[in-house]
Amino acid sequence: MNVIQQLSAVFYKVLMSCILIVLSCFSSLSHAQVTSDKPAQAKAPSAEATRGLLFEIKSGPKTAYLFGSIHIAKADFYPMSPKVEAAYMQADTVAVEADTSDPAATQAMMPKLMYTAPDKLEKHLSAATWNDFKAVFGPGAEQMQALKPFMISSAIAMQIGMQLGFDPMQGIDMHFIKRAKADKKALVELESLGFQADIVSNLTDEESDALIASLIDSIKKREMASELQKIVDAWKAADTEAVAKLFVDSANKNPGSKRLMKMLMDDRNEGMVNKINQMMKEDKKLFVVVGAGHLAGEKSVVDLLKKQGLEVQQIR
Repeated sequence: MNVIQQLSAVFYKVLMSCILIVLSCFSSLSHAQVTSDKPAQAKAPSAEATRGLLFEIKSGPKTAYLFGSIHIAKADFYPMSPKVEAAYMQADTVAVEADTSDPAATQAMMPKLMYTAPDKLEKHLSAATWNDFKAVFGPGAEQMQALKPFMISSAIAMQIGMQLGFDPMQGIDMHFIKRAKADKKALVELESLGFQADIVSNLTDEESDALIASLIDSIKKREMASELQKIVDAWKAADTEAVAKLFVDSANKNPGSKRLMKMLMDDRNEGMVNKINQMMKEDKKLFVVVGAGHLAGEKSVVDLLKKQGLEVQQIR
């Protein structure tokens, strides 16, 4: 195991230690989610097709590449399609949302995702949502009082993904972070773990309530596994319209979800676009990796780049 792998392992252990409570409280529920609502597998794309959302960005004579990530994946996602590999190989700079292999940044982030006593989860939810939460998790609800809503939601999504065979250490962004370091390419953060933690840890009570209410609704409907598989299938098919629809549908569940999606997606896209533009002006040979949801639909990174006058074309 090399140094990068060791640091990644430390990061993973720190994260997992903070979500063990959630996983232990949710394990039986998540098993029901997977076994009773296991989605059908989509047809594998042809060998010639480009899997994933890959875009070419042109600004005059300058060219950069933009690739959509799924944060948890499987070993059979690799190797990447030839055109994705070519886009990576030409780059001298790899830009990601945040360097998730940095253990110091991870340790600094974790306290932001937890409440400090006497503050607790219940104080930030409506009575109805808290009662629903207790009904779903039973005694485990009290054990999760110290965790903020985004930590709970992320941990449960991770547990569902892992039961379907996905692994956060196989995530596409993590894959390219490791490769960039091994290949001695410059690795640049468009944001940072601290920046992201500040966003998700400072939700208003209305936003917190919307996030937990949406989570409970998905659990009750046993649709989390199918939602994850739909995202994966759309990614593999390089279907930007399908990805956009999945995120629009999620945002439209209720007014709180719409505001939450704006904050987590639309508002962040502007900052990413500004940094991509700046690096292109500096003549960097860029390969940019961000979550696939940031690349599809109105106000996406792709949409904003086009509105700023850059030529953006999907590569299939």
